[in-house]
Amino acid sequence: MEGWITGGFILASGLILFFNLWGRSLENHGYLRYAEIAREMIRSREWVVPHLNGEIFIDKPPLVFWLIAIPSSIHGSVTPLLARLPSALSAWIGVIILFLWGRQIYGSIQSGLIAGGALLSSYQYFFQSRLAKTDMILCLFILLSLYFFFSGYEGSGKRRSLFYALSFFFIGLGTLTKGPFGLSIPLLIMAIFLVKEKKWNQWVSKDFFWGYLILGLTVLTWVFLFIYRVGLGRSIDLVRNNEILTRTAPVYFYFIRIWLEFAPWSILIPFLFIYFWKQKMKGGPPGEPFLLIWFITLFILLTLFKYRTSRYLLPALPPLALMIGGRWQKKMLYFLIPIFLVVSIWHLREYYWIQRDRTYSPGMVLVGELKPLLKESKLFGFQLDSSTIEEVNFYLDPITPLPILKDTENFLELLKRKGQTLVLMPKEKYEEVRIQRHPSMVFIQEFHYKKGKLVLLCPS
Repeated sequence: MEGWITGGFILASGLILFFNLWGRSLENHGYLRYAEIAREMIRSREWVVPHLNGEIFIDKPPLVFWLIAIPSSIHGSVTPLLARLPSALSAWIGVIILFLWGRQIYGSIQSGLIAGGALLSSYQYFFQSRLAKTDMILCLFILLSLYFFFSGYEGSGKRRSLFYALSFFFIGLGTLTKGPFGLSIPLLIMAIFLVKEKKWNQWVSKDFFWGYLILGLTVLTWVFLFIYRVGLGRSIDLVRNNEILTRTAPVYFYFIRIWLEFAPWSILIPFLFIYFWKQKMKGGPPGEPFLLIWFITLFILLTLFKYRTSRYLLPALPPLALMIGGRWQKKMLYFLIPIFLVVSIWHLREYYWIQRDRTYSPGMVLVGELKPLLKESKLFGFQLDSSTIEEVNFYLDPITPLPILKDTENFLELLKRKGQTLVLMPKEKYEEVRIQRHPSMVFIQEFHYKKGKLVLLCPS
């Protein structure tokens, strides 16, 4: 019977996560940027050094781009479905792991069902699974690294060695997904747990040394290849000049956001901690302290970190879902209907977004209007913002990225050229240049784009 329940859960969760995944365009509520980097990887056949619009991109390590580019290269192009596929697959695997882990810790299949269902239907987990971003992939690797660490801690012999090796391997993959976040979060949680258990000597054990080797090979292989391609000096300059983190928020930010991001199950958080307060003298399942350390450590770490955004909370949701599954495992029937009701609401909300995107998808609309005018002409961009460049590059799908003119001198030099050349620029910049009475440009067409207008010109 448990086999049928397990199979049914895996199938149902997959259907929920993959249903209508292809429905939305990418520039609204997604990261078109990652899809464009994957497209440039395929076109250039440069798999070691990621590029965005022809420039080296080091904001993120390359794993997410590889995961998008590999199936896209087989298909022949990057599509919204293939761009989102890594996030959806990661979410599905994460839910299955949570189901298995809940059953392992609490000894009942009901705990696994509630834990997996609560995570799947939580607001942030559901919607992050449908975006072409790194966050869901990172969440999976953190989850897998901690799952195998805990399994190794509970195991013995060769199984322990294997589980610890897998734990460090997934820490390495997390690092290749989002850099230091993927490395520091699981290691810190593991360290605090081992201190609490008075097993800090594990860090110098044979199993952990093998883990360090696996972690190093997983991460440093790409690092050395990148330096070999780019050069040590330029690699250092790229890192120094890169500004990855810019979003700040008040120190109390996560204390407010957790209620939305884990909705609707966030209403159970106070009851959960009241339960732990009452149970602290009675003991409980051996895995619960690890889950509690996981959530509290990550929440405090994120709160103390200078840069804050709501999606950083994603790896903190699995331990909450697991503890809810264990606490209310005898109330499974009370969870089934709300889980399916909430999932239906989330899908209806996304359906509204899809309908809106069909009539207002700026990138697709703009490129659809541009294509009949371009024909064989080469298109240049003048003082376009980065999001416009990304959308035009992705939907126009040129062999080489859209050339960008960054200053007026370059623009005026282009106007002197003869041949099939067109320039796309903001209307306000066009008015500015037109006032200067440069006679060598011909107005072709004006386009409504987002909250402004763009102008297409041709050198005369």
